Amino acid sequence: MTLREEIQTAIDEWNNGLDSGDIERMVASCHPNVMTINERQPVTVGTQAIRDKYNPRIAAAEITSGYDIEELQDYGDTVIVSGRFYGTMKMRDSGEVKTPEGRLVLGYKRDEAGAWKMFLDLDNNGPA
Repeated sequence: MTLREEIQTAIDEWNNGLDSGDIERMVASCHPNVMTINERQPVTVGTQAIRDKYNPRIAAAEITSGYDIEELQDYGDTVIVSGRFYGTMKMRDSGEVKTPEGRLVLGYKRDEAGAWKMFLDLDNNGPA
């Protein structure tokens, strides 16, 4: 498997957890001190912050998500990727369908077992 395929697999693990509503699957794909920097929101650090941020989203909507890697920079045991995220959120209370999309930079670092874990999530919502 190429490095790009390994990172795409790690990203897909996060997205599959999100899409299936499995917050612990999402958390398992993260470094314990994962930093999220989402547009118009405070910076958060740690896997509990992931739970706090995404549990309400999972409860509120049926989610589908995707990510296309555009650029990948390899720094040995650390990788930075940039690309586009996209998806749908069908709101459970109203049936409204939202279509979030935008740019996203992700950082991954190998853990002691050699698995890629997300340590950085930095987004910019909206088309670009």
